[in-house]
Amino acid sequence: MAAFTSTERRGGSRDRIDARWQPRARRAHRLIEERPHTAALLGFYVALLELQTAAVGAVELDASLAAVTASDGAPLLRFERLPLDVWSVPFHEFCRQMPEVAPPPIVVAAQALAHAAAYHRAEVLLGVLSAGDVTGTASAVGVDPGPLAFLGRAFLSPLAERLAELARPGDQDPRASTCPTCGWPAQVSKLEDETGAEGNRRLICAFCATDWVFPRSVCVQCGTTGDEGLEFHADETLTYVRVEACRSCRHYLKTVDRRVLGLAEPLVEDLATPELDLWAAEQGLEKRVPNLLGF
Repeated sequence: MAAFTSTERRGGSRDRIDARWQPRARRAHRLIEERPHTAALLGFYVALLELQTAAVGAVELDASLAAVTASDGAPLLRFERLPLDVWSVPFHEFCRQMPEVAPPPIVVAAQALAHAAAYHRAEVLLGVLSAGDVTGTASAVGVDPGPLAFLGRAFLSPLAERLAELARPGDQDPRASTCPTCGWPAQVSKLEDETGAEGNRRLICAFCATDWVFPRSVCVQCGTTGDEGLEFHADETLTYVRVEACRSCRHYLKTVDRRVLGLAEPLVEDLATPELDLWAAEQGLEKRVPNLLGF
């Protein structure tokens, strides 16, 4: 995805952001003050939270839309069951309302998709849900596939998060490296003390934001432990965020230590620390999955 070049801030009206995402919005505003170089990126993120709130309000959600029995260990939510043809209507409005503070390639892609046929919008949603390729649709509407995939993920993620909240959680495999609710990979992890367990590590899903316990010393990508497993890197100015890199498979994941900073919001901290991603790339490391904004 293209770099964020706009310096415009948009804090947005906080009463237009769903209550469940208010902590993320507050944290983003705080980080804009503390880390001014993230202002364009996080300003867009806050504006996106407003747009996602509107999207959730425009769609009637019920867990039965995607829920399946998880007794066989399969993901609890099967998104291919969702009414994507129906959802292409609010997705059209989502694209049409994309704020000007978005990176130019995203604005261009949103405008193109808003003017495209409805089935193209449904194709994008299906491509995101099935980990499919949106290249064909991108070619048809005349834009790059990266921004197009962003639009589908940005629209669907808050809906998936809401569906995950409505669905009953199934039994969790304590070593599951993918989300037990929807099957997507982890975006980031967090460390915090819990009742009966100090410094628990929880992975957070890149799509539906479900979190689940995972062993601290195990690589999320390949499962390696010991001397060939994880090594850690932290910036001295960001002591509560670290890169956990695997010596074996060369993948990495960021971990946010909420014991150091209890107000930290892991998904927001991941967005607000692109310098750690740049450092990791320089070391030849690969992120398990790019975050929503493409880093």
